[in-house]
Amino acid sequence: MKKIISISCIVAVLMLLASCGGGGDSSSSAVEFYTDKGGENVGIMNSMSDQIKKDGGVGYKTVGYTEVTAYETAIQQSLDSDKAPGLFTWWSGDKLKKLVDNDLVVDLTKEWKDYYEKEGVNPGLADAFTIDGKVYAAPYSVLYNGILYNKHLFDKYNLEVPKTWDEFIKVCDTLKANKVEPIGLKNDPWASFLWFQTLIASYNPDLYVGLTKGDIKYTDPEMKKVMKIWQKMIKKGYFGDPVDPASQVKMFSSDESAMIYEPTVTSTTLKKDYNMEPGKDFDVFVAPSMTADQKQVIFYEAAPIVVSKNSKQSAEAKKVLQSFYKKDVQQIFVDEAGVINTDQTKSDDPVNGGFVKEAADASKYTVMIRYYEATPIDVVNVATDELWKFFYNPTDAMIDDTLNTIQKAADSAFK
Repeated sequence: MKKIISISCIVAVLMLLASCGGGGDSSSSAVEFYTDKGGENVGIMNSMSDQIKKDGGVGYKTVGYTEVTAYETAIQQSLDSDKAPGLFTWWSGDKLKKLVDNDLVVDLTKEWKDYYEKEGVNPGLADAFTIDGKVYAAPYSVLYNGILYNKHLFDKYNLEVPKTWDEFIKVCDTLKANKVEPIGLKNDPWASFLWFQTLIASYNPDLYVGLTKGDIKYTDPEMKKVMKIWQKMIKKGYFGDPVDPASQVKMFSSDESAMIYEPTVTSTTLKKDYNMEPGKDFDVFVAPSMTADQKQVIFYEAAPIVVSKNSKQSAEAKKVLQSFYKKDVQQIFVDEAGVINTDQTKSDDPVNGGFVKEAADASKYTVMIRYYEATPIDVVNVATDELWKFFYNPTDAMIDDTLNTIQKAADSAFK
């Protein structure tokens, strides 16, 4: 599942992408903003830069990549020099910590108080970017994950949004009995952890926290119980064959699958590309808890923007971020991509905008950072491979093999 790319291919890809991925301010002195969120996001980012400049702030030149391996290589090879981009998107958790440990990114603690929070960025998000008491990133996007469900199929089979785990299982059984794929999956190499984290948190949120912090072992008897639940779901055919991400969304939109576990920002794609009306054709719910009186868990992904410490553009890059969260700038992000980073913007999407507001209700939900960022990357790399192996061969022996293998990586990482 891991892609192997030759050095020569990487160099060729980097040269090609660097030459055609940019936009916005094309002057050589413009702050370079590198991102792995390429494609149409480059145009959106350019529009945001234009708005910043209209407001009298410092704009930037977007350089977008669509291939993650090439992107990481480009960033890591430049960070030790003044040729590093002023700004770039990265990953929180262990990957961000490695940059901090090597003194490669700028401390933005003061910027949070003086600028970001004043523009409506949730102060609590700083926790996702805090290392040793200092904040080293600003949010590029904050995405909340939920179970999107096809309302056509739910209405057709008289299904209601499940409030308990037993009700969720009955929904899956009904769909399966009517030859409808209950849960669509995507085959991205990293995506195997999505239902793994969901099942652990639905079973016991404290188990998830202990696991990601290294306080609880993957071989714990409670973890085996969770894997048995997943095993049963797989064997009963609740999950469809993993397909590429575009096909996953297409199958959902064409009534071939009833549910997908995705960030609610996917609502924007469903509306733009598949003419599905949020709230009418599809909606969203949170995975039910398996224990009564236990709050449901909503996972979020906070993609960070960091400032290169060695870049000759560092000072100007900080000025870019001082304007990045202004209401009229962020409203472009909301309208064009569905990304909601501040409470000053407005969304007319009842699925995406409504869910973001719902997630703020601490009386009903516990919000947790997803497994990919909450766990040391050396463990994640092993776990994502092993969890896919288990999915395709969900035997009792594989439960033990999977958990034992991941625990070996955790022993080393938490040592």
